[in-house]
Formats: sequence, C-alpha cells, structure tokens
Amino acid sequence: MAARGVGLRELCRGVGLDPSFFSKVLSGKRSPPAQERILRQIASFLGLDAAGLIVSAGRIPSEWRPLMDDAEVFWSAHSLITGRMRTAAPPRPRPRPRPPRVTEPRRGGLSEELL
Repeated sequence: MAARGVGLRELCRGVGLDPSFFSKVLSGKRSPPAQERILRQIASFLGLDAAGLIVSAGRIPSEWRPLMDDAEVFWSAHSLITGRMRTAAPPRPRPRPRPPRVTEPRRGGLSEELL
C-alpha cells in the first residue's frame, strides 16, 4: 500500500471494505476476508498478483483447483516445489476439499504482502 501511495481508507472505499475491519486484518487481529472475490478486488486495486495475494491470505486460488482434483498435476507441482520426484503411488481421488480456513492470523502473510 505504501509503495503505491494508497491509504487504508482509500483502499477500503475502492473495494468496499470497512476500514476498521481491514485495519485489524493488517495488524493481525482479524483473519483476512474469506471471499476470493474480495481478495481479487484488493489485488486489482493495488496492482498485485491475485493468486499471490490469495495464497498470502491462507487460501487456495480457484485457478489452482487442478492441484486438488488431478493427482498428476499435484505430483508435478510437488516435484517442482520440493525438487523431489514422486516415490509413492499417487493418492486415490477424493472428494474436492473445502478451502482451508484461517483460524488465527498468520504472521507476515497478507499484512506483509499489502504493507
């Protein structure tokens, strides 16, 4: 926000958030908004990568759903991230999990990304 010269109230007006709530999010006293749509609006307003901001908020971006639904895509990404090849059999297909809930504010995370 500082790098782009955007204040808290200006951002909140631009994306339709309560400044008091979002101030608490930035200070780590509240969890980030759960709605991907709002996180995407924040990213767009600030000129940030939406997927990166969503991940910083502890969520999985909708465009990353193939990681959860397709074992081959998952293991390819896992290999790229860890540098290790798959050694075990791929997991059995399972029902689509819900996005993880952030129950406690993460240190760094969204506030680090935005400030």
